[in-house]
Amino acid sequence: MFKKLIEKSKTLLLLGRYNYPTGAFLLMWPCFWGVVYEINLEKNILLTLFLLAIGSLTMRGAGCCINDFFDKDFDKKVLRTKNRPLAKGILSKKEAIIFIFFQMIIGLMIVIQFNIKVILFSFAIIPLIIIYPLFKRITDYPQIILGLIFNWGIIVGFLTQNPELSLGTLFLYFGGFFLTIGYDTIYGFQDIRDDKRIGVKSLSLKLEKKPKYFVFLIYLVSQIFFTIAFLIKSSNLFASLLLSLILFFCISWQYYAFTQKIPLKKIFDFNAYQGGIIFLIIFSLNYL
Repeated sequence: MFKKLIEKSKTLLLLGRYNYPTGAFLLMWPCFWGVVYEINLEKNILLTLFLLAIGSLTMRGAGCCINDFFDKDFDKKVLRTKNRPLAKGILSKKEAIIFIFFQMIIGLMIVIQFNIKVILFSFAIIPLIIIYPLFKRITDYPQIILGLIFNWGIIVGFLTQNPELSLGTLFLYFGGFFLTIGYDTIYGFQDIRDDKRIGVKSLSLKLEKKPKYFVFLIYLVSQIFFTIAFLIKSSNLFASLLLSLILFFCISWQYYAFTQKIPLKKIFDFNAYQGGIIFLIIFSLNYL
């Protein structure tokens, strides 16, 4: 009995991709960016970051479960996803639903620790998280929806520290928004053949004829928004531009790696580290 419970728990963790935390970092870092963009010294920032980290981990897990719940039949036909627990049939949909609600409850327990604005904004994005998998069936631009979702934490994180949103926060949000579109479009190129065969839509397919040109433009727009956000953040022009240059080198490496056919998963995973670099840049601007 105990052995079966352990095995079932391991399978559920695989369903939520807890064995592959890159996505959790990609959800967590924007929350952290929002928190440190305008730090409130009266708040316990370490506790805030800890709660947001746990919330990001569990909500990313819930999002993966929801995605696999809707995409079960698609996943069976894709080489990269055919061994996922639901696609392989080692978990039932009922078990997946129970696990989704379990993770959502943990997320709820996290979010109610904050003020009412944080709670409302956190709830506002949930419908989009739930229906995100359906966009791959009806639109060529699911990466845009993912960009909206993954960077919502910037707004939530900022509101844990401040009563109102600022102009700089909006530029930061759009910087992250286009960055997400860029790296997820790159990631999507590995599934192009399978997506064509089974009828799944993506921006990767839409941009297939000129991928380097459009990925370059997406990353360029992201860099511009981030740079403006840094300039608004700090009155130290030299420091803002210098730190922006560090981000430029990071984004440029991703583009170069894409053009040199470096494994797409490696490029995607790099963003877990790049998110931390952006966090350090924003944090540093508080003291420069």
